[in-house]
Amino acid sequence: MIALVSAFASPPIGDGDRAAPLALGPWSPADGAKPASSVPATAEPLVPAKRPRASPSAWVVGGFVDMQYVMNSNFPDNHLFRGTPVTARTGEFSPNLLVGYVRKDPVASPWMFEVALQAGAAADAVYAADPVPGGDSGHFAGPETWKHIGRAWGGVRLRSGVELAVGLMPAPTHFGSFWTKDNWHASITWGYSSVPFVLTGLRAFVPLGARAGVSLWLVNGYGTLADVNRAPSGLVNLLVGVAKGWTLVQNVYAGPESVDLRVSACRVLLDSQIVYMRERWGVALVGDYGRERLTWLEGQPVAAWANGMVSLRWQVLAGRRVRWGMAARPEFFWDHRGRIFGGPALDRWLVGGTYTNDVHLFGALLLRVEYRYDRALGEGGFFYRREATVDGARGLAVQQHSLIFGFVVYIERGFAALRR
Repeated sequence: MIALVSAFASPPIGDGDRAAPLALGPWSPADGAKPASSVPATAEPLVPAKRPRASPSAWVVGGFVDMQYVMNSNFPDNHLFRGTPVTARTGEFSPNLLVGYVRKDPVASPWMFEVALQAGAAADAVYAADPVPGGDSGHFAGPETWKHIGRAWGGVRLRSGVELAVGLMPAPTHFGSFWTKDNWHASITWGYSSVPFVLTGLRAFVPLGARAGVSLWLVNGYGTLADVNRAPSGLVNLLVGVAKGWTLVQNVYAGPESVDLRVSACRVLLDSQIVYMRERWGVALVGDYGRERLTWLEGQPVAAWANGMVSLRWQVLAGRRVRWGMAARPEFFWDHRGRIFGGPALDRWLVGGTYTNDVHLFGALLLRVEYRYDRALGEGGFFYRREATVDGARGLAVQQHSLIFGFVVYIERGFAALRR
């Protein structure tokens, strides 16, 4: 639900007990966003290490509490921010996401794993649509079963740099992380809300020289833990460091997302990313296109969607105990037949702009203020407003102003493996 990144730090630079610098990945979930060992120790890394330390620790323990207050100009009675699980609740103080995790990196031994437990409004929202195979006769699956599991995977890194991993892992699609403490913005794009945050299955990473690598995934479904059919889906993730500061990412996802297993019914997603990073600023460009034939509807129409965004991040102040950063982001989303965000409009366009300020204090507290504007183009309104909280209701809004206040307390500590 990294999508592109298992963790993007905010701000991207700093000293001492700083948050992680801008990083890309995950080359390996074990590294968070650190490049895989395909980069030789003597070579310049593709991107800076996510958590620079004088000596790497095999074990990492951490956690955070993400509190939010989202002021929505439409004041919907259901308090929902339509279309995103990351800032799910509006008009109230919300314990958005509480996470505790332990991770073993492949230091001193090739084995690696990560387990993260979570709770909160975002945790409920991200798995709200997870299927229960078998319908009423199915058991032991669905949102209530999975919503407190954020990550759960294990694997091995071989001497050649090849990695094998299995379990619930952050997805490499789009730019950002479901853990918004690591993002450049408090809210995520419409595009990121349309791709998987996590993938459940198998992953094999193969280095391609010193500055490139490809990951092959075989997974249950499009960001779900359970699967609605008996066929897996696949994803190919290619990362290339083309020059100093430049990274290109290309993802191709394909597979059936309904009970119809015909090739013509498969969902296809193309996700392209370009990231350029300097010491004091960074910029990311993302473009996605997806399509799926809706074979369960009369006439078997084709649904399609596309989106694009540009995110610019710069550092204002970099002190040892206080760091201040800003970010700006325009975006658009095209939703043909409402396959991603619903609604009766045949062609729905969503355009938006976001401006973010964040301050890190003492390496443990993140304060954020973000303004976001969204507008829906197409037939009828889209955003929930007061009592209008269902599609087709009179009074749905065509625009939305949001003011987001974020309060995040975080901690992470590394330690060496225990000796017997």
